[in-house]
Amino acid sequence: MEPSTRTLRKWLRDLGDLGVQTVQFAGALGGRREESNRLLVVGTPEFEPWHFVAHLSEEAGRQGRADLRPTLMRWEIPAGAPAHLAVSVDDIAHATRDQTILVVPSGTRSWEMLERVSDAKRRGARIMSVHRGDDDLADLSHEMLWVDPRRADHDYDVTQHIVTDVAPGHTLQARTRWPWGLRRPPL
Repeated sequence: MEPSTRTLRKWLRDLGDLGVQTVQFAGALGGRREESNRLLVVGTPEFEPWHFVAHLSEEAGRQGRADLRPTLMRWEIPAGAPAHLAVSVDDIAHATRDQTILVVPSGTRSWEMLERVSDAKRRGARIMSVHRGDDDLADLSHEMLWVDPRRADHDYDVTQHIVTDVAPGHTLQARTRWPWGLRRPPL
């Protein structure tokens, strides 16, 4: 389901400064077409961000952004899984400098995930993350969206929806003035 512009504005208003940071992060993700030709999305062994991947894939397709069509990296691949759902997290070890690794974990820390992301960073991949206070992941990230763990889970979910909608099309850039009194973030 694609959120309406009205819904996005409400979410941004409700999030306050976090909303501004979310739009900035989405702009960073969607603003580097020439530098990244593949987006790999990974969670933790306990959490696969399939919902995030589905929304971003849909919006990237709608906006003609093949560079933002994400590949979900799976910790366990079920027998008979279709090719687009059968990419192992082990492939992160082969990430190159023209690829972006986007980490969207649950609140649980995963040393296995951190090791793979660290390997990808050493190989030159761009590391981005949306997380709830994992300092080790923050240290590995070139760019991150940090959602305070004291905020409601709903806020974490909403930031992900905003990123998936705004990154491929920057639907909010056209506004010259943000009606709720926030300065427009630089994108």
